[in-house]
Amino acid sequence: MAAEHPEWTRRGPGRFLLWWPFLSFVLMAVLPDAGIVPIVASGAGLALLGIVATVAARVLHRRILLHRAAGRPAALPEGGGGPVVPGTVVEVDPSPRAA
Repeated sequence: MAAEHPEWTRRGPGRFLLWWPFLSFVLMAVLPDAGIVPIVASGAGLALLGIVATVAARVLHRRILLHRAAGRPAALPEGGGGPVVPGTVVEVDPSPRAA
């Protein structure tokens, strides 16, 4: 039996370029006399945005992995006193911390 195929998804600039037809339609509806330049510019802008977002996501992922590998504590320690429910008062231990 063949392995399950993962969900279809676009990555990087391709994901942002999926919005290009809709964006070009809106641009032509708003600026009908502008010509082809806004359509081409919007496609280039979306591709550039996709590249920047992909690079930023990879850098962020790499930084998270490096922090975990270095053993740095998380912002909230595990088992930090139970769940915090919105609208409730959270009491803080007033004892001074050891430096």
